[in-house]
Amino acid sequence: MGENLTGRKDHSIIVAALIFAFLAAVFIVVVFKQINPGKFTLPFYFLVMGLYFFATAMESESKLGERLASLSWTLNMLGFVLFYQYLTGNLQSWIYMWPLIFPSGIGLGQVCYGTVKAKKEPIERGKVLIQVGFGLFILIFVIFKLFFQ
Repeated sequence: MGENLTGRKDHSIIVAALIFAFLAAVFIVVVFKQINPGKFTLPFYFLVMGLYFFATAMESESKLGERLASLSWTLNMLGFVLFYQYLTGNLQSWIYMWPLIFPSGIGLGQVCYGTVKAKKEPIERGKVLIQVGFGLFILIFVIFKLFFQ
């Protein structure tokens, strides 16, 4: 697989257990307190799905784990972007926020997976994807704000 980082141990079981415990606590509170997230329901469910997939990815020792981690952070980024848009009402930001979801979300998933699993290769690939995503975000943001508003 990948080269382990020096002196680092694989803490994936602890991270997965903490994420599952957090998700269970959140759902217990939501159900028993009958909390209705209202307009934030969709971002909430994207974040919950992303955390669940990330916890599941921590348990996998194959390449599937890295792919699940990438999918999970793509869902998390989608949830964060939707949360921002619903909170501020800035729905036009879809135009320039897509690079934060697609290349940056995958990169964040790989960096988190590599960090928890103590593997160097996913971290390096993830850093490149994050840089490309944020670069595209800034470029599209500047073009959109300068020429189309």
